[in-house]
Amino acid sequence: MNKLLKSAFLVGSLFISASLMSKDRDFSLSIKTTEAKTISFDVLNGKNISLVIYNDAYGELFSEKLESENNVTKSYDLKDLESGTYYLVAESDQKIEKYKINISYNNKVEIEKTPFSEINKPEYIISGNMAQLHLSGLKNSATISVSDFAGNVYYNTTKNTANGELNMTFDLDPKTSDRYIISVEEKGNVFNKIVTLN
Repeated sequence: MNKLLKSAFLVGSLFISASLMSKDRDFSLSIKTTEAKTISFDVLNGKNISLVIYNDAYGELFSEKLESENNVTKSYDLKDLESGTYYLVAESDQKIEKYKINISYNNKVEIEKTPFSEINKPEYIISGNMAQLHLSGLKNSATISVSDFAGNVYYNTTKNTANGELNMTFDLDPKTSDRYIISVEEKGNVFNKIVTLN
């Protein structure tokens, strides 16, 4: 019979250390100024960050990957864009931040200094058959499921937390499957992690 051996909350220093490390790795954006139709901002701790500007009508307009820059100032000239609402998205392995940009009919550009959406991605520590999941910044609830590539679901539940931190561990059975998918869904955002057992 297919089974997932166990699922439980972990309490202890392992996930506390993991969450502290993730905060040290998190990037931050500091919006500077807008002059004419140019926006400028600082990216702190910006290694392996993707920057995208898009809008709903035209899709992706600019994209850039910051590979090794630790702290950098970026500027984008939006002079060729029509009036409307655009979005700046900054994404790392740990989180996604979205900022709203408004271009008015008189070509005035305004970018919000704080993100209107901030999504923390799930983080994992894999050791042997054990998969440890950490999710921070949980505002409402998250649905967590574990399945295999044949479509068998071994675990599916919705979790709420009082402090916004979710820590779980799964003991995955290699006799049942050699590959599992851990899926985390929060507010319509779905993140899948493939775990391959040796």
